[in-house]
Amino acid sequence: MFDGIAGRYDLMNLVMTWGQEPRFVRRTVERAELPDRPVVLDLATGTGDIALEVLRSRYGAQVTGADFAPEMMEVGRNRPGGRQIDWVEADAMDLPFEDNTFDAVTHGYLLRNVADIPTTLAEQFRVLKPGGRMVALETSPAPDNIIKPFSTAYIKYVVPQISRLITRTPDAYEYLSATSRGFKTPAQIQALLEDAGFERVGHETHLFGTLAIHWATKPL
Repeated sequence: MFDGIAGRYDLMNLVMTWGQEPRFVRRTVERAELPDRPVVLDLATGTGDIALEVLRSRYGAQVTGADFAPEMMEVGRNRPGGRQIDWVEADAMDLPFEDNTFDAVTHGYLLRNVADIPTTLAEQFRVLKPGGRMVALETSPAPDNIIKPFSTAYIKYVVPQISRLITRTPDAYEYLSATSRGFKTPAQIQALLEDAGFERVGHETHLFGTLAIHWATKPL
């Protein structure tokens, strides 16, 4: 499904976030609190937005981008700076990396697409160095506020129609709409992170509560 929209994936993300996707990517990397010359794993890397932002923000960063969609990663490999990233086809629930390898694990829109969130978080905990940070950019179900009817209608009806015009593969974004509306709340994600053993867990919301950046630290 994701390989089928690889060529227009970045454009759709830009449209869906009202042009704010680059700002959210930068904020995600800021929340990683990266050390100098960090070793970073970006999961569900797709076309490499977050991975490339890590390279821009930290001189000498060693970045691995991992995804199960090779055509998405091929788009990223051909972007400016893409050849500096180590692209790996991998399952987020069974990572092919040694324990205590990375200073940070980042990902965008991963958790709502995996079958087992606790296993996915356990794998991230395993490959992080003690003191390492996990940061995730995720959609969130619209909170109960005055904006909810409008934000729900946008993700349920408008996004699939836009995808018909841009990608000609509306099924992928109908799936996005359904999974976003049925996904866990930020508080539920926080509880899952704590259950996985993380500490200093937190989040911030954007786009009237329909997008969240989550962060957590592996204990020393």
